[in-house]
Amino acid sequence: MTTWASSSYAIGIDVGATKIAAAWVNMETGTFGPVCRIQTRRNAPGEGIVDDIAMLLDSILPPDGVHNGAMAAIGVAVPELVDLYGEIRSAWNFPLPGLIERLSSITGVPVRAESDVRAAAFAEARFGAGRGCSNFAYFSLGSGMSYTLCLEGRPYAGAHGFAIHFASSEMAVPVRDRSELAAAIPEDYASGIGMARLWEERGGEPLLHGAHSLEELAALEDPMALRVIADGAGMGGRLIAQVVNMLDPEKIILGGGLGCSTGVYRTKLETQIRSHIWEQSCSDIPLLVAGLGEEAGIIGAALTAWAARQALDVT
Repeated sequence: MTTWASSSYAIGIDVGATKIAAAWVNMETGTFGPVCRIQTRRNAPGEGIVDDIAMLLDSILPPDGVHNGAMAAIGVAVPELVDLYGEIRSAWNFPLPGLIERLSSITGVPVRAESDVRAAAFAEARFGAGRGCSNFAYFSLGSGMSYTLCLEGRPYAGAHGFAIHFASSEMAVPVRDRSELAAAIPEDYASGIGMARLWEERGGEPLLHGAHSLEELAALEDPMALRVIADGAGMGGRLIAQVVNMLDPEKIILGGGLGCSTGVYRTKLETQIRSHIWEQSCSDIPLLVAGLGEEAGIIGAALTAWAARQALDVT
């Protein structure tokens, strides 16, 4: 039987706002599969979502030639705050009561939670577009928006594990006549969900596929779709440029459904980023799409759990 120390495999589970995906991951190569996916029942009780994750875990098949005893650890990437000890500390999207204990009791192996953006950035640093880079800023742009700074191959978590925000806090700017301040949360305008809501607020019919439908309309030169995307990319691009102005990273890596997209949104986002970087000699900073695509969360979740188990073994 394979012992954990000689095993090269961990399972990664990426819990997103719209879907949950999981797979076995080879920790030596970053290869994975096969991937199992289910819809996220956002309106279900938290216990129901935990049940769904447990059932998904039970359905994942190991790669050919690998048996279940080769599983060393399980990592779970969640769209929430996760502290330095792997404890989920928020429930913005949905609660996940007893998730880690449930999965550990089912499998008998260590289970570790991690913030989804940190997990994805870790995967990019090890196996993706961040390899060989001493520091980069990773931005997850999708249903929501978050970021991570990676230093020497590891995500910087901050003093408590909460260094992932850049668009979720309320900001205030003067109205046109400067008589008062108007407050708004950038994510409400610049994220995929935010742009879809903005489309409806401006009179558009509900979009079947959210921001993806918006991109299709923009490609057909629908004027309102073009304006919504321009406003979303304008706000998001300015914020990313501000992070560059504050941190001065070597490169920017974009992940998530919007971050990995092509078309009108990507073109306008890059234009806004580069035009709002304060030091113009840095405006040509490399701007890369995540090398691991939307699977970065799966790989990074497994990698986080693997690294945590290694650290426990050393101590």
